[in-house]
Amino acid sequence: MSDGGWQAPGHEGGNRPEPEPYQSAPAAGQSSATPYAAPTPAYTPFPPPAPGAPLAFATSDRHRDRVLGGQGYETPAYRNDSFAATSMVLGVVGILVPGVCLLAIACGHYARHRLRRSYEGGRGLAVAGIVLGYATTAVWLAVALLYVSTRALL
Repeated sequence: MSDGGWQAPGHEGGNRPEPEPYQSAPAAGQSSATPYAAPTPAYTPFPPPAPGAPLAFATSDRHRDRVLGGQGYETPAYRNDSFAATSMVLGVVGILVPGVCLLAIACGHYARHRLRRSYEGGRGLAVAGIVLGYATTAVWLAVALLYVSTRALL
């Protein structure tokens, strides 16, 4: 059957291996170990922790059930933490009003501490509030030092 063309290795000379026959299905009423066995009862991938054990995520049961429950295709609608938003607002206000930036730093650090243990959003707002707070504190301190040093020279 060779016509002089290319043939795959192992198939030279026209001899093809015979395919293995399909296995027959078991008769009705017979049981066999198949990969399509009866479904097992519902499995919870994240069982509740033992009493007194430290929690990985210290969140409310409402958040935990919403995120870890179901088929896994649904995500919760994240809400921004109120302290994170407050930190961001105080950081912006601190540009105009001296001293308010210290409150932005405090709220931002407290928000980041709270967000470590929750599914709420707002980490970026908290970091932005912290950065604005530290930056405006540095600017206001530089302005105060410049004012004091020029006042001493006069």
